[in-house]
Order: sequence, then C-alpha cells, then structure tokens
Amino acid sequence: MENKKVVYLSPSLQEWNVGIGDYGTEEERMNQVADVVERLLKSKGYDVRRNNPENTLSKTVEQSNTIGPAIHVALHSNASGASGKGKGPEIYANRPDTSGDKLAHAIYDEIEKIYPNPEDGRGVLYTKSLYEIIKTLSPAVLLEVAFHDNEEDAKWIMNNIEKIGEAVATGIDNYFRQIS
Repeated sequence: MENKKVVYLSPSLQEWNVGIGDYGTEEERMNQVADVVERLLKSKGYDVRRNNPENTLSKTVEQSNTIGPAIHVALHSNASGASGKGKGPEIYANRPDTSGDKLAHAIYDEIEKIYPNPEDGRGVLYTKSLYEIIKTLSPAVLLEVAFHDNEEDAKWIMNNIEKIGEAVATGIDNYFRQIS
C-alpha cells in the first residue's frame, strides 16, 4: 500500500562529474543537499528514502519502483560543457498537467526565490529521454540546481547548501499540501 508521505530522494550518482574550482563532485554536493532535505522532511513527519551512492542509475530506479514512494526527486547540478556559460536552475518532469508537473512547479517556485538571478532560470522543462524521469513509476522530477561548471553558480551552490535543501523541502511540502 502506497504511503502518501513517502519521498524518495535520488542525489546524483555522478562521482566523476567535477565542478569548477573547489566545487568537488556533483555526487558530493547533491548528497549534501539531500542531507538537508531529508532532515527537514523527517522533522515534518515524512518517510524519506534515498538511493545508495554505490548503485547504478538503473538500480536506483528499480529500488524506487520497489518502494513505491508518493514522489521521486532527483537532485543534480548541471554542466554546460566547454563554454562553462550555462546559468541557472531548471527542473524536468515527464509532461505537463501531471502530478510530476505539479511537483516540478512546487520545487522550482522555491528554488527561483533563492537563486540570485531568477531571470537566468530555465523553468520547468519536459522530457521523454531522461532515464530517471521516464522509468520511475512514481511522479518524478529531476532538479538541476545550477551549473557546477560556471564559477558564479558553483560558488552559489557551495555557499547555499542549506538554503537549497530548505527550498527543495519546502517545495515538496507545498506539493503535498496542494494535492491533499
């Protein structure tokens, strides 16, 4: 039986994806954000489950599907490649007018409030190709907090782990309030 308060957090497994300067890895930073989200949601009575950093992406999705959470939230930081000029947050859902779409908007609205240049944000986007979105049975979103290969964004992430985690947790809580 599905518990409407079960949240599956899936911080990036990309230990090889290194950001600029002192950023470290995407996996390391997104696990820090997930630690904050988990702590805050648990304090509000949510049952929070997480991926194992040693798992593959397919194993993470399999675990989420086995647990059957109410929602699945993947946490990532973005990269724009050689240019390093990408900026701002974005969040992916499967398609408009779904539970995943509502969740994406609830989280993005909170991230946008704390990101220093909201005009650089990319908003809610829809995908038919991101594995974690299309293969997860629960409503799923994938948040790209900001760009770890852009110096300003990378510093913002590193200096705002707590605020980012708070924004994600607030967005999740707002989503559950909206649907209840």
